[in-house]
Amino acid sequence: MLKQEVYQKASDVFGVTVGMANIIGFTNLIDESNEKDFTPEEYKGVSDEIDINMIICKAIENGKYRELQNNLYTLNKKRHARIKDITIYKKAWKEVANGSK
Repeated sequence: MLKQEVYQKASDVFGVTVGMANIIGFTNLIDESNEKDFTPEEYKGVSDEIDINMIICKAIENGKYRELQNNLYTLNKKRHARIKDITIYKKAWKEVANGSK
């Protein structure tokens, strides 16, 4: 917990109220044992964002972020309006992970 003075100082500096955030997802790709100790809260409205963040984290840790972004750009150019973002990210990551472009 932060002290009241810290909340007040942050509020004064940024000019906004300060609140607490809930952790909605957790992963440690290096050490899988920590994942068993934590049960994330998941909300239906943000589950796609959590999956997208996981894909981005995997791409960064594997050194394939640039390839992922290139595939995302290519797939977004051909994208239909009803296709969700998570679908595009999963397809782009699958192509990057398999080594095809």
